[in-house]
Amino acid sequence: MKKIIESAVLASNLSKTLIYSLEYRMLYGLSKGLSFFVEPPTRERNPELLRHLGEGVVELHREDGRNVADGIYPIQVIKPRDPRGHLENLPRLFADSLRISRRRRLNLKHDFKSGPENVPDYLKRNYHFQTDGYFSEESARLYEHQVEVLFSGTAAPMRRMLIKFLKKKFTLNRPLRILEIAAGTGAATADFARSFRVQSYTVSDVSEDYLKLAKKRIPKGPFEFVRASAEALPFSDGSFDLVFSVYLFHELPRSVREEVLKETFRVLAPGGIIGICDSIQRDDDPKLNVVLETFPKDYHEPFYKDYTLWDARSSLVGAGFTEVSSDHRLLSKYWVARKP
Repeated sequence: MKKIIESAVLASNLSKTLIYSLEYRMLYGLSKGLSFFVEPPTRERNPELLRHLGEGVVELHREDGRNVADGIYPIQVIKPRDPRGHLENLPRLFADSLRISRRRRLNLKHDFKSGPENVPDYLKRNYHFQTDGYFSEESARLYEHQVEVLFSGTAAPMRRMLIKFLKKKFTLNRPLRILEIAAGTGAATADFARSFRVQSYTVSDVSEDYLKLAKKRIPKGPFEFVRASAEALPFSDGSFDLVFSVYLFHELPRSVREEVLKETFRVLAPGGIIGICDSIQRDDDPKLNVVLETFPKDYHEPFYKDYTLWDARSSLVGAGFTEVSSDHRLLSKYWVARKP
């Protein structure tokens, strides 16, 4: 039975990779065809690198299948979320790709129709050159789809892998009080909620527009939605058993990363766990160092290079955490640690 489940998950994941890869090629072709107006992103043409990435994608999907078969997370996490919405998004995605390409060509990094209010200054920019940054309904609607196109349908499996490493660390045998930081539109939320026994689940993000969409997408359950910056959490000391984030730290200045770790330590109960899923760092996979070098240039990630050199283990220990462990899969890296 396990082999059947593994094969079914692999087939499902590979089909998604195929779909998102085709959509990427269409978007890239559109940008290239209009190169007199927009400039396509730099793409690595090294066949050996592409083969290495392809092998990594297949192995990631295989492990995702094994995780389901082993009960680390349920089969429901593999179901397509909204096929109709996916198709309806495509025309918007194509239109926005032209705006993004133009913004990249002109190097526009603070291009907002109306500037976001009551957010930290470091966030007032067009990460990835995306329209309105993280602060509009349209940006929220397109974001998850854009991420999967960029990573050829591997973003969801890479996010889920954090669940595996968290479960290795947990010893609590009771429902958990969970805080998800920078949850965005809730791409990871349902998967994590299905994978743990949950007493309460707080979904936080700095963008009201992203949180609104998360509320619509996430199934009913013990969820509370709170607008908050990760470095200034409005929660009491010791309120949670698990605090985790996905793809947050590479978008923060180093000083803010340190503050986020301190705040996470504060709101965790003794024995609680922090989980971080983010980009791989330099030399985690030396063959991918070139990808780490070009990514911030192509997609406007001003703090990304510093992140790839950041000693997260030392920062976690400095914030008070113990039992720090890390691992990586494909383009993502994971840290798990405990508050004594």
